[in-house]
Amino acid sequence: MSAQYPTVKILNLHMTGLTQPGALSAAHHLIALRRPAAIYTPNAEMAERAARDPSFAALLNRADLLLPDGVGITAAARLCGKRLTRMPGIDFAEALLASAPPKGYRLFLLGAEPGIAVRAAHRISERFPRIRICGAQNGFYPAGMEHAVVAAIRLAKPDLLFVCLGSPRQELFIDRFRPPCLSLALGGALDVFAGVVPRAPEPMRRVGLEWLFRTLRQPSRIPRLAALPIFTGRVILSESRRLAKDWQTQRKMLQK
Repeated sequence: MSAQYPTVKILNLHMTGLTQPGALSAAHHLIALRRPAAIYTPNAEMAERAARDPSFAALLNRADLLLPDGVGITAAARLCGKRLTRMPGIDFAEALLASAPPKGYRLFLLGAEPGIAVRAAHRISERFPRIRICGAQNGFYPAGMEHAVVAAIRLAKPDLLFVCLGSPRQELFIDRFRPPCLSLALGGALDVFAGVVPRAPEPMRRVGLEWLFRTLRQPSRIPRLAALPIFTGRVILSESRRLAKDWQTQRKMLQK
């Protein structure tokens, strides 16, 4: 992660401590540099995986921006006496497209089931006229085709790449191939852009309950919710140990 942005440490992740306007400004700057760059948006489930897998944590920390997607991350920051601005990946992506400069951006879409990326491309073009879709590839390709997919992305010369392959596959793809543009790992965002999957009502999104809406619509997600209390427990234990260590240090200083 670039050292020029403030960070907030949550367990072993160095989350970017910017507001959304600051993060958008940073993203536009990364696009202007025309070099490989990455933005990941971890939720509590990804943070729990990172806590168990140091290699995945290291991968996430190599991002240029590591933005808190879920309410679990921002709540963890508050437990540590810190503050993070929640930025759901799809909200950030929409804001980035909406704030594109007058000349616009070239956007490549990667992910979702066959036909979804093309449908999302049409809808994005209608909503954001300054965005030019330069490629759309579904995520259901054989593992042996990865290099062909990367070659197609390079040939299209995008300014932006939305990688929607699910975590950790999407982050592994970006980290391994380093596409020559700004890549955003966005999970199921193409289904939403395509109009296949609805978003939660605005009141639920405003208070961070979109996860509940998705779970009610898709009960198969329920086992994944176990990551949240486990992650929260890790954060509480880590913060308790830190406070105990600080207290012992202060006690030793007073005894001198």
